[in-house]
Amino acid sequence: MSGITQPKRRKIFVCARENLTEKQFLLVDLLYRGEPHSAIVFRYEGTVFAYLNQCVHMPRPLTCERDTIFDAQANLLRCSMHGIVYDPRNGESLSTMCQGERLQALRLEEVDGGIFIRDKRVTPR
Repeated sequence: MSGITQPKRRKIFVCARENLTEKQFLLVDLLYRGEPHSAIVFRYEGTVFAYLNQCVHMPRPLTCERDTIFDAQANLLRCSMHGIVYDPRNGESLSTMCQGERLQALRLEEVDGGIFIRDKRVTPR
């Protein structure tokens, strides 16, 4: 592969590592495959995760009716419109209606004290 330049993956800054505490979330506006979306980025059990902010049941943001992504016990992700719940660690729906379907995960990177979405399908908006 010498002489061939590989394209750099797009990197979208989310926040400084210390600014995302356990079970806190941030919304990041971006383009996913050229379409406007937002992503939810959160820390759960010490790990940072990112998913498109879109329920698998209906194309609505998880935050469409309430500014939260977790259920009342803060153990599962929950769509505020229909109550579909997801495992935060893999985005899998645990609700009977959508069982087995998953939220669209986005690649993350923690480097130099920052959290970045680093996914070839996204660009900044």
